[in-house]
Amino acid sequence: MAEYRSLAKLDDLEVRLYRLTTRSHLRVGAGEGAADVAVENPLIRALIFRDGKDHRVPYIPGSSLHGVIRAWVEKALRSGQEPLTGTNLQAKVTTLEEGPQKNWLEAARQEVTAYLGRTPKDDAEVYEHFHVYTAPHVCNPLSDLDKCERIAERESSAREWKKAWWQAIGRQLPCAVCSVFGYMGQRGRVKFTHAWPEQETLPLDVITRVAINRLTGAADEGKLFDLEAIPPGVSFEFYTVLENMTQEQKAHFEMGLRALNLQLAGIGAHGTVGFGMVDVARVFTAELQPKVFEQDVEKFLRDHTPKMQAGDDKVPQFFRALKAAHQPGKKVELLNGQITLE
Repeated sequence: MAEYRSLAKLDDLEVRLYRLTTRSHLRVGAGEGAADVAVENPLIRALIFRDGKDHRVPYIPGSSLHGVIRAWVEKALRSGQEPLTGTNLQAKVTTLEEGPQKNWLEAARQEVTAYLGRTPKDDAEVYEHFHVYTAPHVCNPLSDLDKCERIAERESSAREWKKAWWQAIGRQLPCAVCSVFGYMGQRGRVKFTHAWPEQETLPLDVITRVAINRLTGAADEGKLFDLEAIPPGVSFEFYTVLENMTQEQKAHFEMGLRALNLQLAGIGAHGTVGFGMVDVARVFTAELQPKVFEQDVEKFLRDHTPKMQAGDDKVPQFFRALKAAHQPGKKVELLNGQITLE
C-alpha cells in the first residue's frame, strides 16, 4: 500500500519557482475577437492595472500547465506497465456478485462500443478492449467506469457496484495520478500559478496559415487566417506549491516536467505542427515548516518589497518575496529557520 498523507494538516510544503523558455512558437489562444488587437486569432491576455493605466499582458494559464503535465504523467506511468489481460480482468469481474457484475459489464460494453465504433461480439471482446492499469494504479479520467471519483453518501447505494469493482482490482483510491493532481470531489496536492513573461514587452509574431483540403491536398480557397504567437526564446516564470507529497509523488510530478524538456509534450495549440515546445528549469525550492504561520510574515514581506523587480506585481506577494530573498548557489534560512530557500 502506498504511503498516504492527509491534507488535514501541514507536514511537508514546498514552493518552487520555474523558468519556462519557448523553443518554438507557442500559442494559447483567447478566441476570435477576445482581445483588442487586429488579429483574427489573438493570444490570451490578462488585464493588469499599473500606474493608473491598464496593460494587456500575454501569459500561459496555470490550467494549461496543470493539464499538459498531468496528461503526460498519466502516459508515463501507464507506459511502464501492461494493462490487465482480458483473462485476468474477467477473473476479477466474476468475483463480483451478480448485480455488481451485471452493472460493470453493461457500463464496460457501452464504453467499448464507443471505442470500437460497433457493438462487441461477446463479453470476451469487452474484456479484451477494456484496459485497466494497476501497477501502479492509473485510472482513466475519460472513463466513467474507471475514473477516480468521490461517491457521495446519497448516491452510495446506487454506486455500490463500482465500490465492489474497485475492491476486486485492488484499486488504490485515489490512483497514483489523482493523488497528485486531484479528481472530482478531491483537490490536488500541487498548485500552479500562471506563467508570466520575464520581460514587460513581448516580441509577438503574427503567422498566416491556411486550411488544407483533405480531398485535393491543396489550400482551401478562402480559408486563409492569421494567428498570434509567442516566438522562440521568450522566458516565463511560474510557481508551484507542493503540499504533503511523498518522494514518490514528487517523482511522478517531475515526469511531466521531463516530458516538456524532452520536447515530447507541448503547451497550447498547434502542437502537431511544431508549436508549444519549451524548456523548463527549476530556479529555487523553498521548504516551509508548519511553524511558519506563527512568524511575522508581514514584516518579511515588507523587508523584501523594495527588492522586487518591475513587473513582479502580477505574482502573489509571498512568492515575490521568496524570489527577492533567493541567492543562487546558497542556502538561505528565513523567518527563524522556518523557510529554507535554495
